[in-house]
Amino acid sequence: MWSEWWNRFLASDPAMRRLRTATRVVLAVALTTAAVLPVLAWWGQPLPLAMIGAVVAINSSLGVNDPERRQQQVTTLLMPLPVTAALLLAMLTAAWPLVHTLLFLVVIFAAVYVRRFGPRYFPLGMVAFMGYFFAMFLRPQLPQLPALFAASVAGALAAFALRFLVLRDDPEGVLERGHRTLRAQVHGLLHAVRDVAEHPGSVARRRELNNRSVRLNETALMLEGAVGQLDSLDETGRERLRQRVLDVELAAENLLTPLLRLVDHPSGGDTVPHAVGALLAVLRADPRELREASRLVAERIEQEGSVAVAMAVRRLGTCLTDLATATGELEDQRAEVGEPAPAEEPGTTEPGETGLQRPEVRMAVQVTCAAALAIVLGELVSPNRWYWAVITAFVVFISTNSRGELLVRAWQRTAGTVLGVLAGSLLAAQISGHLAAEIATILVCVFLGFYFAGFSYAVMTFFITTLLGALYGMLGTFDATVLETRLWETAVGATAGVLAAVFVLPTRTRSLVRTNTEDFLLVLRDFLRSTGTELSERGEVTGMQESMRELDDGLQRVVRSARPLTSYRLRSRRSQVQRSVTVLSGCAYYVRNLAVALSAAAGMVDADTRDRLAELLWALADAVESMTGEAQVGFEAAMDSAHRTADSLHDIAESLTDGPTSLHRAVRWLDRTSQIIEDLARELGVATEQRA
Repeated sequence: MWSEWWNRFLASDPAMRRLRTATRVVLAVALTTAAVLPVLAWWGQPLPLAMIGAVVAINSSLGVNDPERRQQQVTTLLMPLPVTAALLLAMLTAAWPLVHTLLFLVVIFAAVYVRRFGPRYFPLGMVAFMGYFFAMFLRPQLPQLPALFAASVAGALAAFALRFLVLRDDPEGVLERGHRTLRAQVHGLLHAVRDVAEHPGSVARRRELNNRSVRLNETALMLEGAVGQLDSLDETGRERLRQRVLDVELAAENLLTPLLRLVDHPSGGDTVPHAVGALLAVLRADPRELREASRLVAERIEQEGSVAVAMAVRRLGTCLTDLATATGELEDQRAEVGEPAPAEEPGTTEPGETGLQRPEVRMAVQVTCAAALAIVLGELVSPNRWYWAVITAFVVFISTNSRGELLVRAWQRTAGTVLGVLAGSLLAAQISGHLAAEIATILVCVFLGFYFAGFSYAVMTFFITTLLGALYGMLGTFDATVLETRLWETAVGATAGVLAAVFVLPTRTRSLVRTNTEDFLLVLRDFLRSTGTELSERGEVTGMQESMRELDDGLQRVVRSARPLTSYRLRSRRSQVQRSVTVLSGCAYYVRNLAVALSAAAGMVDADTRDRLAELLWALADAVESMTGEAQVGFEAAMDSAHRTADSLHDIAESLTDGPTSLHRAVRWLDRTSQIIEDLARELGVATEQRA
C-alpha cells in the first residue's frame, strides 16, 4: 500500500521539482526573514520592511528561468536593482496621487513589455512591479530606502544560496529522480488500466488513463531537457541517453494497446485485474523474470479458456520486457562518463511580428488597460486597498495566451480567494497573539501555496490568502473586514482582467488552438519529408530525436491551449475540440513508433524498397501539408498516391517468408499513420466523409 502511494506521489511530481521548488522558496523566505529582522531592529527600522526581502526571495526562486546556469546566477543577483528602482519611484511620487497612479501604470506596461528582450527580463519586470506594489502597501519613506535595498539584497542572496549551492538542480540529480518518476508513471498507467478494467464503462477512468499517458510524455520531455545539460557526456553520449529515455516512453505507451484489448475482450472478465496485478508485482524484476512471469500468467488464463486474452498477456509481457531492458540500459548509460562537450552559444531569432502583432506588446497593452480599469473600480470598493484589484488584474495575465485561459485563471483566483478569506479569518482568530504559531502558519502556507502552484492556481491562491490572515494578525492589524475587502477587490480585479481580455486586442482560444494545430502539422510534415529524404539518399534513418521532440512540444502546446475548451466547457461544446486533440495525440504516438520501426527496417531492405518507403513518407507529408495554409497538393491526390505506394509495400512484405520482420513492423505503423492522418483530415474538415 505504501509503495503504491509513493509511486503515485512520484508520478504526480516529475523529478520532485514542485517539492524542491516549494522547499527552496520557504527556506529562502525563512532565511531572509531571520537575517533581516535583527538587522532592521538594530538599525531602528520598521520590521515590516523585511517583506521586501521575502518578495525578492520568492521571485528569485521562482521567476529566474534563463537557459544557462551562469545566466540564472547573474539574473538572481540583479533582482535587487529593479525592485529598489521601483521603490524609489514610488516614494518620490507618493505626494502626488495622480502622478503616483499614472506612474504605476507605466511600471506595469514596462514590466510586461520587457519580456520581449529575453527570459532574463521577465523576472526583472515582475519584481519591479512587486516593488511598486509593496510601496503602496507598506508606504515606506525615502530615508528607509537603504534598509529596503539591504532587505532585497538579503532575499536575492538567500535564493541564490539555496538554488545554486544547497539545493542545486544538477542535471545528474534531475536525471536520477526523473528515472524513478518514469517507473512510477508506468505504475500509474497500469493502475489506471486496472481501474478501467474494473469499471469498463467509466468515461472518467478512461480519461484518467489518457491523462497519465500525457504526463508520461511530459516527464520524458523534461528528462531530455536535463540530458542536454549533462557536461559529463559528449554529444554522442547525450544522443544515446535521449534515445534510452524515448525507448522507455514508447515501451510504456505500447503497454496500453494490449491491456485495453484485454479490457475490451468479451472473454476477459475478471482475469484482467488479476493479470495486471501480477504484472505490477514483477515490474521491477529482471527482464527474464518479467518474461517468465507473463508466460505463467498467460498459461493460467489460457487454461481457463481465454486464448485471445492469453495471447494479449504474452504481448504485454514482451512490452514489459522491452521497458525493463530500456530502463536498465538507461541506468548503464547514466554511468558512462565522457569529455565535456563545448557549450553552444544560444541562437537568436528575429520574430516576424511587429508592433501590436507581438504577443508581449499586445499583452502589455491589455494588462495596462486592465490595471487602469481595476484602479477605477477598486477605488469604488476601497480608496485605500484598490491595489489588491490591480495585482489581481496583473497576475491573471501572467502565463496566459488566450482569453479562455485568462477566464479560467480569473475564476480560479476568485474561488481561491473566497475560500482563503474564510480560512484566513478562522485561522487568524485562533492564532492571533501567538508569534510562533503565526510564523509557522505563514511558512506552511508559503510552502503549500507554491507546491500546488503548478497543480492548481486556485489552491495556490487559497493558501496565499490564508497566509495574509496570519500576516495581518502578526502585524497587529487583523480585521475580518480587511480580508473581506481583499475578496471584493480580487473580484473587481478579475472582472477588469476579463473585460480587457475580451475587448482589448483579444486572442480567441479557438484561434490559438488552430494556430498551434497548424504549427504541429507543419512540424509533422517536415519530419515525414526529411525522414523520406534521408531514407532515399542515405539509406538510413538517423537524427530523428530532435524532430520527434519538436513534434511532442507542438502537441503539448495544442493540449495546453485547448484546455479551456476541453476541461471547462459543457460536454456538447467541447466534443469536437476534444476529438481533434485526441486524434493529434494518436498521430504523435504512431509517428514516434514509426520512427523507431523505420530505423530498424532501413538496413534490412534493398534500395528499391527504401525508395518506396520514402515515396510513401513524401505522400503522407503532402497530405499533412494539405491541411495547412501552405498546401501544394490536394489531400485526395496525396492520399491516393500514398495508398498506391502502400499497396506495393504490402506486396513486398507478403513475399517475405521468414516471418514478421522490421519491414512488416514499419509497414504496419505506416498503415496506422495513414489512417490517423485520414481521421485527422476528417476532424479538420479537409477529407470528405466518403474518403475517410
